[in-house]
Amino acid sequence: MKYLKYLLRLLLALLVIGLLALIWFFKIRTTERSYIDTAPLSTKVHNGQTADFNDNRNAYFGDLHIHTSWSFDAFVMNVRTSPDDAYRFGKGEPINHAIGKQIQIGRPLDFMAVTDHAEYMGVFMEMQDAESSLGKLEMAKEFIDPEEGIDPEQASKSGANDALKKFMKIGVSLATSSPYEELVQEDFIQTVWQRVVEAADRHYQPGRFTTFPAYEWSSAPMQYFPKERLSLKLHRNVVFKGGKVSGAPFSAFNSQDPEDLWAWMDQERTKGVEILAIPHNTNMSSGAAYNSETRSGKPLTLEYAQNRSRNEPINEVVQIKGQSMTHPILSPNDEFSEFELYPYSSSFSVKAPLSKPEHSYVRGALKDGLAFEKELGANPFKFGFIGSSDSHNAATAVEEDNYFGKIGLADPTPSLRLNPPEERLTKYMSAAGLAGVWAKENTREAIFEAMERKETFATSGPRIKLRFFAGWDMEVDSLGDIDWIEKAYANGVPMGSDLKGQVRGDRGEESGRGQSPSFIIQAIKDVESANLDRVQVIKGYLDDEGKQQEKIYEVVWAGDRQINANGKLPAIGNTVDIPTATYTNSVGDVSLQTIWTDPEFDGSQSAFYYLRVLEIPTPRWSTYDAAALGIEPLPDLPTTIQERAWSSPIWYKEN
Repeated sequence: MKYLKYLLRLLLALLVIGLLALIWFFKIRTTERSYIDTAPLSTKVHNGQTADFNDNRNAYFGDLHIHTSWSFDAFVMNVRTSPDDAYRFGKGEPINHAIGKQIQIGRPLDFMAVTDHAEYMGVFMEMQDAESSLGKLEMAKEFIDPEEGIDPEQASKSGANDALKKFMKIGVSLATSSPYEELVQEDFIQTVWQRVVEAADRHYQPGRFTTFPAYEWSSAPMQYFPKERLSLKLHRNVVFKGGKVSGAPFSAFNSQDPEDLWAWMDQERTKGVEILAIPHNTNMSSGAAYNSETRSGKPLTLEYAQNRSRNEPINEVVQIKGQSMTHPILSPNDEFSEFELYPYSSSFSVKAPLSKPEHSYVRGALKDGLAFEKELGANPFKFGFIGSSDSHNAATAVEEDNYFGKIGLADPTPSLRLNPPEERLTKYMSAAGLAGVWAKENTREAIFEAMERKETFATSGPRIKLRFFAGWDMEVDSLGDIDWIEKAYANGVPMGSDLKGQVRGDRGEESGRGQSPSFIIQAIKDVESANLDRVQVIKGYLDDEGKQQEKIYEVVWAGDRQINANGKLPAIGNTVDIPTATYTNSVGDVSLQTIWTDPEFDGSQSAFYYLRVLEIPTPRWSTYDAAALGIEPLPDLPTTIQERAWSSPIWYKEN
């Protein structure tokens, strides 16, 4: 008995030592690497005016979120296109899809950024060269497979499943900040990044096609729960204006904390580098994206709010993995909130769990931001909107009737998109989104500055143009006035701006006490898409008790419909023929515009306003796929979609 007691103590001591050793080992493996501090690279700048210069600003459409084979998750899905291919696609040229067919966008984009993951950027493409240092690694055999004999219809049973195993291995190393040291050589990182910057410069054509050096900072820290390994989605796309660009990217291996990314960005600015970060897929963050605490669990501070708003002036709110604007649980009275919901989180479990809506969606963050500004003196969630694609095919999959999936072998054909294995959620994904900006010309300088001042808008795909101004006396009596845009800029503020309460000299009264500012609203349909159904104003505000509220106003719409007794505008007609996936523009309007005032305006309440513009119903990509296969649409997917656009907000507060 005496010896048994000693033996148990010895075993307990060994167990404790083993646990301490395991903790020590894990800590060493997850230690963040110091970043590469180098001199900036020089890139193209544009001096003078281009032929498209317009003082009243033009609408330009682009994609600031594209992946190529230089991203590990695209490579393992047999994507072999390069940044050069991505830019050629953006300019309207055909490129090869992972299964060999050619894909091409219907209309060229105006601007674009290739945003391959900073982590392991270009590594696996380099491994294909058996004579390179990376190609000679023993682990290269694990990731490099011959490309011959790919049968897209068998991909879900073999190639894609094998690719997912490889993705899991690399993804876990990223989520745990445990890089394979042989794959993160500093000289290779710098060389690949220089090639990324050079590719953007090669395809930059001021006045015609603008490119931005960029990459994705792919922070996805893992959290363990009883049955799942949740990977928190904190990703940002880091975009450079040009002129001077950082000599190497700051990756999630340097830090998984956004505050460290912002600190690095501020340091780069001291070198003359102009830079911004764009969060995306907050809908998948399980509440981490717009949390009321920092990544380290501390309360938000004034400094945090200032750092975040300075470094992240815009957010990507719609893309292939759904929209991040709002959720039916958060906005139960919003009849249009259940739009392109991708409700899952990122996970390294067999099946991804549902994401937590609270603190994951934009409208809630904007309302929280008002409260934080009142408490801290600064708003951490004061951002404009863009859309993009997050395509991993080096191509913007933005057209419902020309959809080619998100990522290589995972969803390359209609049959695989509609009938994926259960653990693959590709059928719930969307046909991308686009970034819209109002800029004086199509150059890096003009478009980047538009993003900085938040004069941006997001669309779910169509190239809808929308204007949004606010002011106390913009001297605009009608949108038929030839010079109304000039007057609106001169006397009001555009989307993305602050409007402050002020004294009106002609009346000597406070404008903020019951007298609403005027809001100028204009939406023009995409010439190659559907007519417009309506324009709504989304308002969020703090009431007299400081509680967060929201309200949706129908402000202008097509046809002779009237608001009913329930305060709702009846639905517009639906012309979609499901079996043939066709529709007609026999309902709806080409443009909708008005000058609106808030009937419940209270100048003592902080508020924000933004526009939501809806098209008439059209077939969803899954309906086009079903028609192509000659089958019924899947019962768990919408058959139609009301494409839409959202303006960046205008914020109001008292002086």
